[in-house]
Formats: sequence, C-alpha cells, structure tokens
Amino acid sequence: MPRPTFSKLSAEQRLHTENCMERLGQEINAQGGSIGFDRYMQLVLHDPAVGYYHTQQPIFGKHGDFVTAPDSSVHLAYCIAHACAGLIQDDAQRNILEIGAGRGQLALDMLRYLHVWGTAPHKYYIFEPSETLRNAQRELLEEHMPESMSVVEWLPDLHAELGSAIVIANEVLDALPVKCFVSDLRQINERCVTLTDQGELDWHTQEPSYELDVALDYLTVMLDSPPAGELYCSEICLQLGETLAAWSGCCEQCIMFLIDYGYPQSEYYHPQRHMGTLRSYFRHRVAENLFAYPGLQDITADVDFSALAQAAGRLQMGVLSFSSQRNFMLANHLLDWRPAGETQAEQVAQIAQLKQLTLGSAVGERFQVMVLGKGIEYGPDRFTLRDMRTRL
Repeated sequence: MPRPTFSKLSAEQRLHTENCMERLGQEINAQGGSIGFDRYMQLVLHDPAVGYYHTQQPIFGKHGDFVTAPDSSVHLAYCIAHACAGLIQDDAQRNILEIGAGRGQLALDMLRYLHVWGTAPHKYYIFEPSETLRNAQRELLEEHMPESMSVVEWLPDLHAELGSAIVIANEVLDALPVKCFVSDLRQINERCVTLTDQGELDWHTQEPSYELDVALDYLTVMLDSPPAGELYCSEICLQLGETLAAWSGCCEQCIMFLIDYGYPQSEYYHPQRHMGTLRSYFRHRVAENLFAYPGLQDITADVDFSALAQAAGRLQMGVLSFSSQRNFMLANHLLDWRPAGETQAEQVAQIAQLKQLTLGSAVGERFQVMVLGKGIEYGPDRFTLRDMRTRL
C-alpha cells in the first residue's frame, strides 16, 4: 500500500488529518485494537469535528476532489425539475426535501426552473448535516436567487412533519458507511481497520460480526465462485433500511428520487468484480490508499439497488421505476432543453454536455435513478423511457 505524502498538504490540512488520526487511534484502542470499516468511514467522512464533509477545505468542483452532475451542467436539474413540476401540479401543497445538497447548485437550478414554470413548491427543505456545506448553500442561494430564501428552509433534523413531499437524494447513498469482507472459497471474513506498530492505519481481517454474517447469507452463492486464484473482496451497506426510514418518516406521503452510481445485486457481486467498488478521491484522482489522508479524502462505494429495493419493500414503499439516468432524463424532457449560456462558448459547452448525456455515455448509463413511492402510485412511464425493475 503506497505511503501517503504529507508534503502535498498545507499546514491546515496536515493539522486536520493529524486530528483525525488521533480520533481514530482513540476509537481503535477503545474497541480493543480494530474497528469495522463502516465505523472508520463514519468517522473520517461524517464526524462533526474531523470528518471530510465538515472540513473547511474545498470538496466539490475544480478546487476540490470531485464533481457532481449538478456542478458540471444544468441538465440533471432541468429534468428533475420537470418531474417535480408535474408532481406539484398534481398537488400544489407538495414540498421538496433535498438530502445532502452539496454546494446547493441543484437546489438553485431547480428553483430557477420551477419559478419560471410557475410550479414552485410550497417549501424547499434541505437537510444538510454539515455546517460548512449549509453555509455554502445559503451563500449561493442568497447571491444568485435571493427571492428563493422565502421558500428554502434548512432542517436541523428529520423529525419535522412535511406532509406530502418530493424527496431528492443525488449522490448521497454512495457516502453511506459500508462493511468490508473477503472470501477465499472456504470462509468469509470481515476486513477491519487497525493501527500498525508504527502507528499507521492498515487492514485487519477477523471473523465477521453476527450482523455482517447474517447479511451475507443471501450472497454466498455469488461469493463462492471468485476467479481462480483470487480472493474476493467487496463491501455491503447495512444502513439502507434505517436511512430510507429516516428520509420517508417525516412525510405522510412522498415520491423519492434516488440518483447514484451502482448496479443490481447480480452485477454488483459478479465474480469478476472481485475487488469490490470501494474507492477514494483526492484532488480529482482515484487514491490507491484508502487510509492516506483521513478526513481529507472522499470515500465512496457503489449502490446495490437490489438491496435498496428490498429495504424499501420492508418499509411498505413501492419501487415505481428503476432506470439509467439517461433514460430518466430523456423521459423528463431533456431534448426540450435549450442552452442558456451568456456567451456562444458557454452555449456550445452546454450542447456538448447534452450530447454526452444522450448518446449512451458512461455517465448517463452508469448512474441509475430509482423512484420510490410512499402512499402514492404512479406508473413507470411517468419517470423513464425504459423501466428496468425486472433486473432487480
């Protein structure tokens, strides 16, 4: 495993990652020498004091570590807004709840379109645990659409009663903590995180916890046939059910748009995908070492959409549609979009982005959109050109 080069970091960044390492060391020692990777991921991403999403360093855009679809173009916002506009026309009292709104670009672009179309929501709620990102969202909206501030409200938690709502989570599920495991045909073990004698983070293999062992029971057939001579390493998210319950629990009725990269289960745990999907990003590069810069690098894993559908079913939520992002966008008037750049160069760039989304690009096909309903029924053709629920 490549050793991190701390010379790449500023003094402020070094201090932050050192504080994160100290916090991890305390947790690992308190737990007898190792912690599950899900706990590691929770601390380095979401801890209010040392977590990645709470740092003052840039996260999104060219000065950060990665770019989300709303940051790179307006097209996704346009299409989600079209879907929301129809739902708001069906029920004028519908609110919108965005989970984890990043820099606020999706909220800004959607509210602009909905305002122009005369279909603004009763309220646009944002649930954002990071104070740093809340401030960035508020600053962006106040600067570019101050009139939206009467509609937008930030929720401190998800205990509010929002009535009928449209819930949007774009690239949020991929940041949920996951447990890691390894199979060698004879047994499955859990991959945990420990400290070496030199005080460096490293993998530690041990018997799986009861919770993980039970969760992996239904995957044993797929895990029993890794490529010859290879260990099978992957991950599983055990928090999908409680996450969906929290998001839907504040709504009497809701339509939920879940947009992320991922696969149905048979593809996620295919024998040839024997290194899993877990990866890290640092300054727009995939980092080989997941432990290089704790608290300063993004960690992400693809979404198992079959498990997501199963979790929704246990909550009595219906899967209304499942499709590629491309087919979702085409069904929601993507081809009606017209460039709105102030210069010809901006318009040309926007058209190029549109072509990338519509011509079967990796981005448009690797990202999936699952639409869930709680107390509301719609047919799949309302949301996609090609429904793929049978693949789940």
